[in-house]
Amino acid sequence: MHLGTEERAAKFFAPYKLDDLPRFADPSGKLYDAFGLTHAELHQYLNRESIYRMLTSWLEGNFIGLPAGDVQRMPGAFLIRRNEILKGFRHKLVSDRPDYRALATV
Repeated sequence: MHLGTEERAAKFFAPYKLDDLPRFADPSGKLYDAFGLTHAELHQYLNRESIYRMLTSWLEGNFIGLPAGDVQRMPGAFLIRRNEILKGFRHKLVSDRPDYRALATV
């Protein structure tokens, strides 16, 4: 799920060859609320780890571009099967990096 429009999401996911994955546009954030993904507080953005990851990303040529949706909403990752959340990761800092492989296995 994402907070932007479906049109912007399609442009974002296409270069990563993820355009065939199911996704939900949630500009109002109601799904984010349901998943317990809150709004970030200042210390979740401005901390050593998050600033380091941002600078490293810029040096690798990744730039933010124009934000879409509610940029203060915290991210998360979930493994869902048959309408049930089997595993979840709710970021404590915007720079957190979940172990996606571990999250994807049951």
